[in-house]
Amino acid sequence: MNRLFSAVEKESSRRYYGWLVVGLTFFTMAIGGSIVSTFPVFFHSFLDEFGWSRADTALAFSASMVTFALSAGPIGALIDRWGPRVVIPTGVGVLGFGLLLMSGVSSRPTLYLYYGVVVALGVTLIGMIPTSTVVSQWFVQYRSTAMGIAHAGRSAGTMMMAPLAVFLIAWVGWRNAYLWLAVGIVVILMPLNAIFHRDRPSLQGKSHTEGEKEGWTLQAAMHERAFWLLFLSGIFQGVSFSVIGVHQFVHMVDIGITKITAAWLLGFMAILRAFGGIGGGWIGDRAGRRLTFMVSSVLGMLGIVCLMALTADRWVLAYIFVLLYGIGAGARGTSFISLKADIFPGRNFGRILGYSQMGAGLASAFGPWAAGYIFDSLGSYQLAFWLVLVMNFLSLGSGFLATRRVAGH
Repeated sequence: MNRLFSAVEKESSRRYYGWLVVGLTFFTMAIGGSIVSTFPVFFHSFLDEFGWSRADTALAFSASMVTFALSAGPIGALIDRWGPRVVIPTGVGVLGFGLLLMSGVSSRPTLYLYYGVVVALGVTLIGMIPTSTVVSQWFVQYRSTAMGIAHAGRSAGTMMMAPLAVFLIAWVGWRNAYLWLAVGIVVILMPLNAIFHRDRPSLQGKSHTEGEKEGWTLQAAMHERAFWLLFLSGIFQGVSFSVIGVHQFVHMVDIGITKITAAWLLGFMAILRAFGGIGGGWIGDRAGRRLTFMVSSVLGMLGIVCLMALTADRWVLAYIFVLLYGIGAGARGTSFISLKADIFPGRNFGRILGYSQMGAGLASAFGPWAAGYIFDSLGSYQLAFWLVLVMNFLSLGSGFLATRRVAGH
């Protein structure tokens, strides 16, 4: 108890180095990780220039989710083995190279390769798997709060990156916009991550993780029922996340909302996701992470109902959708990853988290294409949104069953 109490004192101190790590991961996710949020904006540019179908164009995002799924486990192992000081700057370089290639897209195969493989690999190397692993190793008592702040970086960055993408496309065209993004991300993020990241505390003699079981391995975790229920929950949520993420922008434009208004709505949603992630983390550390997961999941589903009912005459529903879905998705993401860290803590959490997310990545690959196919066939997203609601309900149920033994969290 004395060791754990000492650990809590360190975490609560403003001088604790873990908070600097949280700030660094927040900033990295805001500038680099949020590049994912610009795809819906460039998506519209691809449709205008090349005349591809929505299903065919959305396959680029689907390919990126396959890359995430296949690389998540190995990248988790890399972060466990080499640490963030090596892995994350490498990811920044890969991401910058991928964005450079995107300026030369000339066909669907090049789009699928450049975005679906290279950009996706770069984002995965700096994204949720490394961020969650690093933060979980620095924090125990305030894990959910710290995780919420770090993950909020992507949402906060979307507030800037989506409108910035619209501005750059209007100013210099979508090809040069990718060049600007490539240079900016590499110049800003590579030196910061190479300089300020440190090895995890357990390798420096710090003992803040000694209050937890350290014996979890990937093999042991995969023999647990909770692992596979969380795996299923991720699959169901992956379909939902990807459909909304890729098609919400064009759906808003379809019903009469201007492109710039839709972009600012996505930016506003990003603010709410950031607040939801941080607030959900804070509440989860105090009222229970499992309860936070359930309530935030329901909020997200109510937001999707508003998106389904959105029309030109009922434009106010776009703002209600942004409010409910933004807060709900932010809090849900933080509490979900924190619960995984509660169940499977230790030095192998990176690979456990990575492999547990593989199903979510593969499901996310299916979602955008399926929604695009439904729209191309029926001229409407309504059936796709019903699919999203069902997937959200199944994800909530699977997560509820998986986390029964950490109900106190």
